[in-house]
Amino acid sequence: MTEPELSVVVPTHDLGPWVGELLSSILEDQSTDQVPLDLEVILVDDASTDDTFEVAQAYAARDPRLKVVRSPGTGGGQARNHGVSLARGEFLAFADGDDLVPRGAYAAMLRKTRETGSDMVIGRFFKLFSDRVWWPVRAWPAFDEERTLMRLADAPSALRNRACWNRVFRRSFWDSAQISFPDANRSNDIEPMVHALTTARFDIVTETVYVYRDRPGPGSMTAKSHSAEGLISYLEQELRCARRIIDVGDPKVRAEYASLVFAADGWTAIVRALRGMPVTDAAALEPARLMISELVGLFDDGVIDDLDDVKRWGWRLVEAGKWATVARLIGDDVRWGDRTAADLLESLRLVADSGVVPLRALHGPLVHVITTIAPSDETLVGNDLADLVLKHRDLFTAITDAAADPGWRLNRIMVALEDGPELLRQAVAGATDPVTATSLSLVDGCVHLRLAHTMVDAEWLRVVFVSDSRRRHFDYETAELAPDELEVVVSTSTLPGGRWRVQFEGRDALGEFDGPVIIREDVIGERIGEGAQIVQLDGRPCHGIEIPLSFGERGVRKARRVARGIVRRVRR
Repeated sequence: MTEPELSVVVPTHDLGPWVGELLSSILEDQSTDQVPLDLEVILVDDASTDDTFEVAQAYAARDPRLKVVRSPGTGGGQARNHGVSLARGEFLAFADGDDLVPRGAYAAMLRKTRETGSDMVIGRFFKLFSDRVWWPVRAWPAFDEERTLMRLADAPSALRNRACWNRVFRRSFWDSAQISFPDANRSNDIEPMVHALTTARFDIVTETVYVYRDRPGPGSMTAKSHSAEGLISYLEQELRCARRIIDVGDPKVRAEYASLVFAADGWTAIVRALRGMPVTDAAALEPARLMISELVGLFDDGVIDDLDDVKRWGWRLVEAGKWATVARLIGDDVRWGDRTAADLLESLRLVADSGVVPLRALHGPLVHVITTIAPSDETLVGNDLADLVLKHRDLFTAITDAAADPGWRLNRIMVALEDGPELLRQAVAGATDPVTATSLSLVDGCVHLRLAHTMVDAEWLRVVFVSDSRRRHFDYETAELAPDELEVVVSTSTLPGGRWRVQFEGRDALGEFDGPVIIREDVIGERIGEGAQIVQLDGRPCHGIEIPLSFGERGVRKARRVARGIVRRVRR
């Protein structure tokens, strides 16, 4: 019997609904009259309890290129290794029984390796979900263009693709490098693929050569990752990868790997495991903690400190074995932008109580919460935020004491906290900004700006119009501030040309404060007046007044630019 050019190994386990589509995509779509492809498919069934084996046998009865066998062991790794032992082709490829191989994929990769003599060829892929498609390779520069006879140090981001199914291997390379799949219940291809990437001369083609189907159900690899056992299995493989990367000795490869583990794959594995466990079992997770400590020790040269808050704290907490705290920290969604202030403050309290993360690290996120949650926000009204501050009084106090500059917003809350709940509620009601714009319009040659304030026993307020170094201010005393609202009227003829923003300065029972007046779209009335218009500033929901420059002002500005250019040339 003539030996095939390519052997494709397919492990299966309870994939009856999908395996037929995968086999059709390989047997029917890879070879054409223009590009004939001599291949064999070796399907190794890993103790399926459904009709996977029978479906595959039916295909084999119609196509002699398909060989269907039982795995002599258990697990996907053993199934793949057994398939490799039966393969006769000069080249080797792998596919999972529930995925798809696009038309001409293998031909594209074989064309490349025939031209270059490379050990391995890698192609693009995408992931197919029930409601969307995701192209992870678009974020990896290694896949931006076709590449030839690369080493991993030449394209470190290739390391982010550690699946075995979107590539073709030269069989002689596979055997000489002694690559095999470990006996692991998940992530059994990341170690052999890191082995291949750190050993091979490889090519990259820009064709899409694989479609990974993310399917629901308890039998999928994703489902298996939602457990302590899945996390431990993953970490065992990851540590072996880590040691290989260290042996490579290239700083760019090391940095790429550290980012991959701590910001992406490793963190995702932790999140999946914790979300999949009905009860966080610290004893069951202790082997994982030990491996995480080893992994952090091998690579933590600042990479964790550069992560975002949740990931940075999460790694420190799991390293200390505080799994329950991390489970509560990540909640239902790791993305903090979608969480309410209550969620955020509770997460901050958890981290502070853990004793693992320095309190000063929590100051920034806490101030962010206070300054971005508006009292009118449906997710949290002022009273709710005040209740949270009262509940977490020790946290607020400790973070304020630990911060070099707590900021005036946090200081206002702390002063109010000393005087009791009622004053605190008043302070929190204006925590976002004690002065807000309720309307802005240009009428009869004047700027009409109405402001509301939540000052506590107001002493004075200054409203300042600012343009470059020029200022025009209006002062208001206690009596004028009693109604909690005021109107500022400025003739546009008195404002020189330029863009004018509005700021506030003031003092009340809680201390001094200052900040910009945020003027949002929904409070703007007439936008264009006599020689002036209301414009957006800096692309944010903050507006100001633009006055056209006069002829004289344009001349002065041009003269200043010329003078600055002369000074720069003289200094050179």
